[in-house]
Amino acid sequence: MNLILIAPPAAGKGTFATMLNEKYGTVSISAGELLRGVDPNTELGKQIREFQSRRELVDDKITNELMKKRLMQDDIKNGFVLDGYPRHMPQVVAIEEIFNELNLKIDYAVLLNVEYDLALKRTLGRQICPNCKQTYNRLTGVNAPKVPNMCNDCNIALVTRNDDNEETFIKGFDNYTKNCLPVVEYYRNKGILLELNSNGTAQGTFEEFEKIIGSK
Repeated sequence: MNLILIAPPAAGKGTFATMLNEKYGTVSISAGELLRGVDPNTELGKQIREFQSRRELVDDKITNELMKKRLMQDDIKNGFVLDGYPRHMPQVVAIEEIFNELNLKIDYAVLLNVEYDLALKRTLGRQICPNCKQTYNRLTGVNAPKVPNMCNDCNIALVTRNDDNEETFIKGFDNYTKNCLPVVEYYRNKGILLELNSNGTAQGTFEEFEKIIGSK
């Protein structure tokens, strides 16, 4: 099973991808991780870091080429989950060309819908244990630490990510609305879009997904 995940910030995309991998043996392919994985000492790595230092999206030609190389690896034979790619229509065109060249296809494009205010709370309330990497949230009422600001297991202070702030969230959500909605419509018109409600628990969203694909 080959999937594309489409979602605004804080919709639970990473958690959903992990659950898919554990259940179906798929592998997650994140454009962001591919870019971060390029050696910063190489010429390509320097180009990527230059884009990122200016807080600009990396040129599509670079991202598309990295994606093509990743899809040529043997570990995708049980299926893959494209996480955060394609994020706009030029990348849709590119990935379709890559699929045709490599004789691959997408079974479903999965859209995770989340309410704006809830997504903002998830972002601003997110806390992470620096030791075990367990994630908590102090604002949503879901998975709050037993002792405020402390990891349940490690009993050490939780931290927040630098980009978990309102300014970054608003920018990310605006970019999603501008760029990703045409992508959503493209896959809807192809008849392979699955829309899921991710306002609840990750388990509930996953069960909804399994119910839908089980009926097809």
